[in-house]
Amino acid sequence: MKVMDAIKKGFEIASKNLNLVLIVFIFNVVWNLAVIPFSPEAAAGVTMTPALTILSIIFILASIFVQGGILGSVKDIVKEGKQELGRFVNYGAKFYLRLLCIALIIILIIGVVGFIATLIVATSAPTGNAGLIAFTAIIALVIAGLGLYLMLLLFLSPYILIAEDTGVLKAMRMSIDFVRKIVLKVLGLGALLVLIGLGIGLLMGVVAGILSIILKGKVLQFIMGIISGGVNGYISIVVTSCLMTYYLTMKGAQSKESPAV
Repeated sequence: MKVMDAIKKGFEIASKNLNLVLIVFIFNVVWNLAVIPFSPEAAAGVTMTPALTILSIIFILASIFVQGGILGSVKDIVKEGKQELGRFVNYGAKFYLRLLCIALIIILIIGVVGFIATLIVATSAPTGNAGLIAFTAIIALVIAGLGLYLMLLLFLSPYILIAEDTGVLKAMRMSIDFVRKIVLKVLGLGALLVLIGLGIGLLMGVVAGILSIILKGKVLQFIMGIISGGVNGYISIVVTSCLMTYYLTMKGAQSKESPAV
């Protein structure tokens, strides 16, 4: 399957299943509006407080449930050509712990790689030896690069976990095996999705700039919270549909190419 075909399919599925977009839209808007009280009117960003920290943790944990429901629903659309919204909650609950475990493992890997790379550089810095510092910096960059490559190999773990209804470690192993065979295609697909996201982000910035001329303070934040919630909701379904379609299609193609045992 060509990368552009997968992206086209992602937009097609999102456009035909606006009920899923609506779910993510509502979820995003609730979050966007919830953080407004913590957002200074005259400054960018939010003020991190204990209350906002707790709210953020709740949102992250809830987002895993939503992710499970969306992934399961999109899998049904790709495989069966339809989806039953009633299964959404079941998918969210069924895959919750497994998706949480994958997220924690990936966070752990990132933390370990980052710690090792930082430690290597930190041990050489006090010596003042330029050659040693440069050498350790190169090693740290290599380690960071290997970490990024591992993240790429694990990229499809949540999709495989739900598409195959398998365990956490098996889904991660399957993702590594699958992506490694077509790593450049997956990298290209990911790069295109990032570019689409950047383009939409730029457009959102222009919209925010125009609205800021006529709207101010909390009113502007409220309107932008609703707009960004809708746009991000639609794009999240596009991305999910694109990647699920790509995995299931390429998996079928690889199965046909493999000799029977």
